[in-house]
Amino acid sequence: MRSDTGGLPRRTFLRLLGAGALGTPLASEPHGDKLLRGIFPIAQTPFTDSDQIDLDALAREVKFIDRTGAHGLAWPQMASEYATLSEAERLAGAEAIVAAGKNLRPAIIIGVQSKDLPSAVKYARHAAKIGADAIISLPPTAQESSDAMVQYYREIGKATDLPLFVQSTGNMSVELSWRCPGPSLP
Repeated sequence: MRSDTGGLPRRTFLRLLGAGALGTPLASEPHGDKLLRGIFPIAQTPFTDSDQIDLDALAREVKFIDRTGAHGLAWPQMASEYATLSEAERLAGAEAIVAAGKNLRPAIIIGVQSKDLPSAVKYARHAAKIGADAIISLPPTAQESSDAMVQYYREIGKATDLPLFVQSTGNMSVELSWRCPGPSLP
């Protein structure tokens, strides 16, 4: 692994590399009126006694996050049990969260990962349409190569102008960023 970052702090260097590789705005640049850096808890998915997603409780989570002073909220991710939600539940939940956060301080980050790239792109476009502040995606569950993983994120990034957070898990490595073309460093 390379250790020369041209005098930049390691995190800054990796952030610049990742943003350039994906062709997306840097996550710490403002999107709209919300700065995308700081503490971003992942919301849990509440259910009613009849096993339906509780959209009112999900919206209350956004208001709770606002009261705590956190900078944003991400949903649905692994802790939100995204893989168990239907497409309709994910779309309705995203709409409830974005609507609840419209006039609040925290940025709303919508998870777009899916079993296949067309679905992830669909979720990304939906997030942009409803007014999310950014999107986040776990890597695909089964990728055969690092090139395929980079391509997955590039395609999601091209689907919308929203900033894209990349959540690392599984076989994703820091070394992967070294193979990606990055922006020019100052």
